[in-house]
Amino acid sequence: MTVTAPTNITPGTAVFLDTSIPNTARIFDYLDGGTANFEVDRQAGEEMLKIIPSLRKWVRLRRAFIQEAARRLYSDGFRQFLDLASGMPTDEHIHAFAPDARVIYSDINPVAVSYGDSLFADLVNVAYIRGNANELDQLLTAREVRRLIDRREKTAIGLNALFLFLSEAESKALTQALYDWAAPGSRLFLVFQTRGEMENPEQYRQFISLTQQAYLPIQLHTLAENLAFTGAWQPLIVESITKFLGLPDDFITEADQEGFGMAFYAAILEKPAM
Repeated sequence: MTVTAPTNITPGTAVFLDTSIPNTARIFDYLDGGTANFEVDRQAGEEMLKIIPSLRKWVRLRRAFIQEAARRLYSDGFRQFLDLASGMPTDEHIHAFAPDARVIYSDINPVAVSYGDSLFADLVNVAYIRGNANELDQLLTAREVRRLIDRREKTAIGLNALFLFLSEAESKALTQALYDWAAPGSRLFLVFQTRGEMENPEQYRQFISLTQQAYLPIQLHTLAENLAFTGAWQPLIVESITKFLGLPDDFITEADQEGFGMAFYAAILEKPAM
């Protein structure tokens, strides 16, 4: 499948509303087993699976991490969550594992936001807002954020897959701004989606090219690079995602790493209490 990118559409605007071209949130919804997707999204997802057959496995591991991290953070006393780049919402997301917590989901994608507005309409403690991580001040001062998030209390902040889409400078600026905004004791939770040594760099280039065609231009970084993006946040947990989820050591096979050493690490980092 080859998608010709229109010259007059950029991510964050009409690209997300055009059902004739693949949509970032809907592709991952398809890979995650959801139903909020169209045939063009399923085709794009299948093309990605031809290059990385294990991609669906990785996507579902990331979803499982978010659920388990929310459960652990709730057990640790967190009662407010701010999730950035949330993607297509589901009933089994953060709020399901932190049942009486206040939760803000956000994304630049109006498709995901519209769906979230509908899905969470009856939940007074949950809101889905449109927000751009590169316009963080605007996101953090949004009406729903001010209603649900008390800056005096510690906040659990999910970054989902943001480091895949942002430059090094943007990633560092984001985490520093969140560090400055958050109360002491707040935590980041995210998956470091990494690459290692590339036995087959052409395969990696093919995958990146396909993501660009589907308006999902990503870049995998090493574990060390990902950690450097988090700046002043202090690591509490950085371990293989399978260990974090209590899965067998052989759950991820050598074939799953697809020639460029792909690996996912569960990460929880803290702003130390004063």
